[in-house]
Amino acid sequence: MIYFPQIDNLCRYISFFFIDKIKIKEMAKDIRYNKLDFESKLFQNIIKMICYRAETSFSILLASNYKKKISEMRALTKSLIKIKTNIIPNETEKTLTVELYSLSNNRDNIAAKEICEILNASETKFPGTNMCLFYKLAIE
Repeated sequence: MIYFPQIDNLCRYISFFFIDKIKIKEMAKDIRYNKLDFESKLFQNIIKMICYRAETSFSILLASNYKKKISEMRALTKSLIKIKTNIIPNETEKTLTVELYSLSNNRDNIAAKEICEILNASETKFPGTNMCLFYKLAIE
C-alpha cells in the first residue's frame, strides 16, 4: 500500500468538520470559544441596560393608571412591546400609522390609549423618512 500524507491530512481535515460534538478540552487552546471576549460581553451588557432603561421610562409613562403596582406597569409595558400591530403608511399625509390591537382588559386599553396620545404629541419621524409616526388603538 502506498502512503500519501496529503490524502491522510485531507481525510483528518474533512472528518474534523463532520464531527457532531467535540469537547472543549479537545479543542486547540488558540481556537477555544468557551468564554466571551471581554468587549463582546461588555457590549451585550450595554445593550441590555439600554433596553431596561427604555422599558423603565416607558413604564413610568403608565404611572397614572398603575399607581401602586410596579410589576403591573412592567407587565403592560412588555405586552405593549410584543402586541401585534398594523402599520399603515400614508404617503399623501406623510404619516405612518401604528395601529395596536386590543389588550386583555379595559384598564390596559385606557393606559395604551394614553401612551398613544403621549407618543403622538412627540411628533416622532420614522428614521430614514419624513413620515410622522401616529399611534392608535384598532378598537377606536
